[in-house]
Amino acid sequence: MSQRLVSQILVIAALCAVVLWIVLTTQANLERLGVHSGIDFLWKRAGFELSQSLIPFDSDSTFARAFIVALLNTLVLAFVSILMSSILGLTIGVSRLSHNWLLAKLATAYVEVFRNIPSLLQIFFWYFVVLRSLPGSRTSLQFLDCVFLNNRGLFLPFPTTGGGTIIIISLLGLLLIGRGSRGRSKSTPARWVGPAIGIGLLGIGSVTAGFAQWEVPALGRFSYEGGLVLMPEFLALTIGLSMYHATYISEIVRSGFESVPNGQVEAADALGMNRAQSLRLVLFPQALRVIIPPLTTVYLNLFKGTSLAAAIAYPEVVSVFVGTVNNLVGQPVAIMGMTLIVYAFVSLCIALIMNWYNRRIASTGTT
Repeated sequence: MSQRLVSQILVIAALCAVVLWIVLTTQANLERLGVHSGIDFLWKRAGFELSQSLIPFDSDSTFARAFIVALLNTLVLAFVSILMSSILGLTIGVSRLSHNWLLAKLATAYVEVFRNIPSLLQIFFWYFVVLRSLPGSRTSLQFLDCVFLNNRGLFLPFPTTGGGTIIIISLLGLLLIGRGSRGRSKSTPARWVGPAIGIGLLGIGSVTAGFAQWEVPALGRFSYEGGLVLMPEFLALTIGLSMYHATYISEIVRSGFESVPNGQVEAADALGMNRAQSLRLVLFPQALRVIIPPLTTVYLNLFKGTSLAAAIAYPEVVSVFVGTVNNLVGQPVAIMGMTLIVYAFVSLCIALIMNWYNRRIASTGTT
């Protein structure tokens, strides 16, 4: 047995001993204080309600269901914020490379201003200054008599039946169209199979949309009812987190494009490509190899930043589980342990997905 292997075994044994000592010491202290450390409280009646729930939840539901509801709210908030920040960051990053002097300077000013303002302060600004200052329900801002914005949130039409089918069919159709259009040989009939199936699925989705019943928000006694409701807390969080992290994404995008040799741009110009074609077909696929690794870190920071939602009482994991549930049952060790495990697990999943995509584009050279 080599000396390196022996030293590694000793280090692992020491770490295990430290962890065991911490667990035993914590358990002994909890027993001395008379604090129960089990998780049987998860199956007890919660006794409270949540302002936003993607699945049915009421005061008679269990603490375990409250945890699931809070986790789903956290995941939705993180997904929407990642999507918005990516789009905004890509737009700003490309704008900073624009030959238009005014556009480039405005993009630079955006980055320099918003990345130097703490994300929590930006969330507070959008929540307390902007959204809470909107008019009430009866004087809401309206768009096309079906979209309403007031201090209670953003109210949007939403399909009551067939909506999920429409979305799935449309996404599958667009995916097949995109994949089929990447065929290398224009003369092969198989190249048109994907787009044909995709167009067919889009047609089915359009027909299905005709039979779907769209629920339009209507003014009730106190507020608008029906449709899709985006809470002011959700709007403030998505806007604040997206605008803050978009500054870092824009810098990553800009550095990724600048890492591509100038000869590639000159070759695209020689082939007669315009600026948009050069960015999409030449620069972006090559810059993506440089963009993905640091982008993973931004996505992880954004997901962990969703815990700031507790500051404005949005029902996510920290606010619901670490706050409300812990105050009711008084078991901080079990609750904090579950919360830490969830954040670590989701973060690892994000890292695994981004690393897999990074390896894919590095090995194939395609997006």
